[in-house]
Parts: sequence; structure tokens; C-alpha cells
Amino acid sequence: MPANSINLLSRTDFEKTPLGKFLRWSLTYGRYIIVCTEIIVLVAFIYRFSLDRKITDLNEEIEQKAAIIKANQVFENQFRNLQERTQQIGNLFKNQGLPYQLLNHLQQITPQGTTYTSLKLDEGQVFIKGVADSNSSFALFLNQLKNSSFLSDIEIKTLVKKAAVTGEIEFELAVKVKEEISKANLSSL
Repeated sequence: MPANSINLLSRTDFEKTPLGKFLRWSLTYGRYIIVCTEIIVLVAFIYRFSLDRKITDLNEEIEQKAAIIKANQVFENQFRNLQERTQQIGNLFKNQGLPYQLLNHLQQITPQGTTYTSLKLDEGQVFIKGVADSNSSFALFLNQLKNSSFLSDIEIKTLVKKAAVTGEIEFELAVKVKEEISKANLSSL
């Protein structure tokens, strides 16, 4: 008898037992399950490598764009500075008639003996520093400001009598320019 014709397990009895049924199922369908599982694992590895490559590419792209932003930061700062200066120049052009009108008006209402040491116009408010040679000239100046059709809301910041003998008064005032004057000035441009 040849060696390959010897069968230690009988076919009829073993295939009907639960162990035989399990072995037969695992030998036929089990290998399909294992092959499918290996394919899923390989696909997962390949997908993981593609995701790693995408992450690496995105990180390189971020670094490149960050370098471009750093390189252009000086230009952006210069551009913003120029934009701010242009806006300031535009504001000066809008309000260019107001200082002339203000100086002209102050010249008309300033009494003899009152002089200015500084004048500042800032956003609709005038800051005046000056010296009056007497109490009466200072009082007349305040009265003229109060009755002015151009100015309103007089606020005395400081008031100092410089010399008791001469009677000079050093003052600092904040006066608002009336809104309708400012708007009329802006609309005339």
C-alpha cells in the first residue's frame, strides 16, 4: 500500500463531528477572512503613509508662507505707516480752512494787552496759552470768548498772576469750536 493512500482520520465520521465541521469551515472560509484582514491592514498602512506625507507637505507649506510673511513684514509696516500718514494729510486737507478762520476770529476778539504764547487746534478744541497785561484785559478777553459765535465751552486750565506790581496774568484755556462752524467749514471744501 502506498503511503499517500493511508488516512488516519476517517472521512465519514470526522466531518460530522463539531470539531470536524469547525476545521472544514476554518480551512475554507478562514483563509478568506485572513486574506481580507491582511488586505485591510495593508490599506490602513498605505493610507497612514499618505496622511503622513500630506502632513509633511502642509508643514513645509506653512513654513514657506511664514517665511514669506516675515520677509514682507517690513514692507507691510512701511505700507501701514504710509497709509496712516496719508490719512493724516487727508484730515489736514479737510480742516485746512478752519485754522485760518480761527486765527482771524481770535485776532478780532483779542483785546489790546493780551498776547498768545501758544495756540493748538486739536479735534475741534483750541488750547490757548497767553499773557494778559491786566485783570480788565483778561476779563474782556473771557467775555469776548463767551459771546463768540465761533467758540463755546470755555475752560480755564491755569491762571497765574505773574507779578503783583505789573498785574500781568498768565493763563491757559481750552475752548471748543462750535460744531456747526466745523461742519460748515468741511462742507465748503
